Amino acid sequence: MRLSLLLFLCLFFGRASSQVILIDQQLPYKSLGQSVSYFKDDSARLNLSEVIHLDQQRKFTRSDVPLLNFGNSGAAWWVKISYLYRLTDRAHLVLDIATIDSIDFFSKTSTGRYHHLHTGSVGYQSPELTSSNNYIFNLNDDSHGAAVQTVYLRLRSNNILIVPLKIAISDTLITGLNTKERLEAIYTGILIALFFFNFFVFISSRDRTYFYYSLYILALFFYVVFYVKGYGYLFGHSFRQFINAYPHIFLGVGTIAGIIFSSSFLNLKVVLPQSGRFIQALIAIWLSIILIGVLGFKSLGCSLAQLFSAISTITLWFLGLIAYSKGYKPALYYLVAWAFVSLATMWLVLNLVNVFPYSELTFHLAPLGFVFELLLLSLAMGDRLKDLKKGRQEIHSDKLKMQEENLYLISTQNERLEKVVDSRTKALKKIVQSLEAANADKNRLFSIIAHDLRSPFNSLISLLSLNDMDLLTFEDVKMLLNDSRRNIDNIHNTLNNLLYWAQSQMQGITTAPSRFNMRVLIDDLFLVYQPLLTRKNIKIEFIVDEDDDVYADLNQINLVMRNLIDNAIKFTPHNQFIRIRVWGADNSVYVDVCNPVVGTPDITKLSAGQEGRPTYGTSNERGVGLGLHLCRDFVERNNGTLRVSKVDNCVVLRFCLPKAG
Repeated sequence: MRLSLLLFLCLFFGRASSQVILIDQQLPYKSLGQSVSYFKDDSARLNLSEVIHLDQQRKFTRSDVPLLNFGNSGAAWWVKISYLYRLTDRAHLVLDIATIDSIDFFSKTSTGRYHHLHTGSVGYQSPELTSSNNYIFNLNDDSHGAAVQTVYLRLRSNNILIVPLKIAISDTLITGLNTKERLEAIYTGILIALFFFNFFVFISSRDRTYFYYSLYILALFFYVVFYVKGYGYLFGHSFRQFINAYPHIFLGVGTIAGIIFSSSFLNLKVVLPQSGRFIQALIAIWLSIILIGVLGFKSLGCSLAQLFSAISTITLWFLGLIAYSKGYKPALYYLVAWAFVSLATMWLVLNLVNVFPYSELTFHLAPLGFVFELLLLSLAMGDRLKDLKKGRQEIHSDKLKMQEENLYLISTQNERLEKVVDSRTKALKKIVQSLEAANADKNRLFSIIAHDLRSPFNSLISLLSLNDMDLLTFEDVKMLLNDSRRNIDNIHNTLNNLLYWAQSQMQGITTAPSRFNMRVLIDDLFLVYQPLLTRKNIKIEFIVDEDDDVYADLNQINLVMRNLIDNAIKFTPHNQFIRIRVWGADNSVYVDVCNPVVGTPDITKLSAGQEGRPTYGTSNERGVGLGLHLCRDFVERNNGTLRVSKVDNCVVLRFCLPKAG
């Protein structure tokens, strides 16, 4: 009884200012403009305490329209919402718009103080609010339904200030938002599809009318979806601030693109040449509006945009009517399509300036007028393109045939040129690869000369200098010379390889094949390498299964065998063995050099000839990385092949040479 009496008193005394909203399960999800009151703060400097005092003096005005429209002014507007909880679910106050510059929300807490939240489209974003295309505030119920609660909203915007207010519980809020998002998703998808369709038609046809139309759609998409509907938040707060600070730049670009598109579509330069001055004047006006927007005069830009949006659409529609009256048939589709945008624009402008009450229907359905206009214009564009193609086919049939022949000749010539370019590109790649390889070989050559040859010679020069100064005895000289013997052998082998390599790089090597016996050649080399074999206590196992002569260049094969035996000695551990086998098959003589190694060499790189860096033997003998390259090169010059394989823990280097006939 007490609660009912309290509610009656609140309703009776509150009618002068605002109506108490009863929050229960039957509360509809719609604008509650007629249930609130408002106060205009012309100075925009009043604080909450002053506003509450004015409210107590009955200075607030009761709203009589479903959806508040405060127009375009620099004033701050205070909105009072009173409510009474009749359920336990959480309720929310929804400010269902995203274009308000500054919003302050004041709700009373259990301590009697007001909690303040500040947000807005161009200002600070409160961490207590989720960034979205609307503003949702939680309503307190500290009295547990026993008393009327009051919240205040302070709103200010340098634009038309539309205030769609709703209160909903969680389930109703989700349902309402889903319905709204589905509707917005429909025309957003239509705009995206229209843009891509017309842009691709422009790319294929090169008709600039389609380009202007695509730009018109794109700019309107940015203005309607990202600004009016508030989906700019999807790209971050910075983008949202930018598009809300300069919205009329996008509207201006879209309108200019629409003006140029209309002129091109209606062929006004030919059908109505005197209309050029009107077109230029409209473009100049909208360029001025864009400049005003860039300079930050958002409120002035908004007023001018409203006025000239109506003037521009009506002017363009009348130009289309005149073009149709002069016999330009495609203008008929334009007239029907542009009528939608003209009516939608006029209706929206008249609602914004409060000639007609601004309603929820206007707020959500106004963008659909533009969407229908764009759809109909797309049909008109298709009909226009069909007529243009038909006329061109009738008037320029001979020219088209000639163009087709020219295109065929050009395409065949392009195919020939592509083949030539492809072959030259491949040749150029080979040249580049060979130059890169030569440059790498050059770098390695200088490294070898700088390190592997200079160091041993420095040792010999030092030895001779000490001997010249009589600082060494004969025994010392003999001992040092014996120690230097290995370096001298390495120098000799290195010089041979370098000379042959340099000669091959200069393409100065000539292969002079002759008849000789591999067994005799290898026996002679054993005498040369016997000291190295003795020093490492390595045994040689020489097997001859085929004693036929070969037909090859004796000097080159001699260098091959020297390098293979030298490498085998270098990488064979002490007290091991080297197996050399000469055998035959068909018309070839095969030579195998097999030796055990320490570790696991990369057979793949050795087989591909990629092991080009210097290596060290089991007694720290240094190689230069050229031997295997020379062996492979010289064997191939003599119509043979060289292969590398691994058997157990041994490396086998096998090459073949043709038998002498």
